Amino acid sequence: MGEVTRDPGAALVRLKRATRVLITSHGAPDGDALGSELGFAELAQALGLTAAIVNHDPHPASLAFLPGLETIQVRGELPPGFEREFDLMVLLECPDIDRPALAGLDRLPILNVDHHLENALYGEVNVVDEDAPAVGEMVLRMAESAGVTVTPRMATNLYAALVTDTGDFRYSNATPRAFEAGARLVAAGARPAEIAEALWEQNPVRVVRLTAAVLSTLELLAGGRLAAITCDKAMLDAAGAGPEDTENLINIPRALEGVRVAVFFKALQPGAVRVSLRSRGAVDVQAVARAFGGGGHRNAAGCTIPGSLPEARRAVLDAVLPVVESA
Repeated sequence: MGEVTRDPGAALVRLKRATRVLITSHGAPDGDALGSELGFAELAQALGLTAAIVNHDPHPASLAFLPGLETIQVRGELPPGFEREFDLMVLLECPDIDRPALAGLDRLPILNVDHHLENALYGEVNVVDEDAPAVGEMVLRMAESAGVTVTPRMATNLYAALVTDTGDFRYSNATPRAFEAGARLVAAGARPAEIAEALWEQNPVRVVRLTAAVLSTLELLAGGRLAAITCDKAMLDAAGAGPEDTENLINIPRALEGVRVAVFFKALQPGAVRVSLRSRGAVDVQAVARAFGGGGHRNAAGCTIPGSLPEARRAVLDAVLPVVESA
């Protein structure tokens, strides 16, 4: 285990010892992953470093507006010869080293920046702050600690990271710290109304068609306190959509009156089912995800289960039902 700290200054100390950094985040990247990556890359460049971003999966349509998104390489493996081209690997919002779905990350020294409770502390330097509302907020504090000007471009990316991870400041991590960071980002040039419109009011037709198909699978259990939806490859193909277009669908059943937990089963490849869990209040879905080798936060977690869709549904729903019924 390397150095473990909450101090953003420790990330800067390690960053300044590097010259060329390769940045990544978890597979199926969300707003915090992408916004943090882009903000961190700009921070590194402002400090005189060369920075590149590589992700295993493409971005959701709702995040296509992020400035600099076109610079991210999307590929199934790390670039050939990356060990010679870069001297530091930066993992953002990854509780373990497998989350980016890119083999060979440990061939370089790792700077691990995260806010998940169950972080495996796999880096040479581990800046892990469970109280941070988003990793984007942690990157903002790094920029401020370094005396780097937060440009409107950086502010836009970090604000998008913050609002998506706090659910537009509606989730339990919408703490005073989150609102204070939001205010600083708006002062630096983020435009909340424009970002909100881009995030929530610019859905492509394929996403609307996919939404209709997925919601047709809605099942309510435990007296309406547990909602389950499903997506398979045939639904994606019929809508002309990709896996990234499923990103925000879990929030629809979560918003139903009386629902305490929503579960989204995504059977998009043979032999494995991706499961997303969302909950309200004190209902802890992180513990459920952890039992299946996953993780996340108390109210937002996920895991991948080998096997068939019926097997995954049965196992996860059997684990979730007691949690819902005891809430």
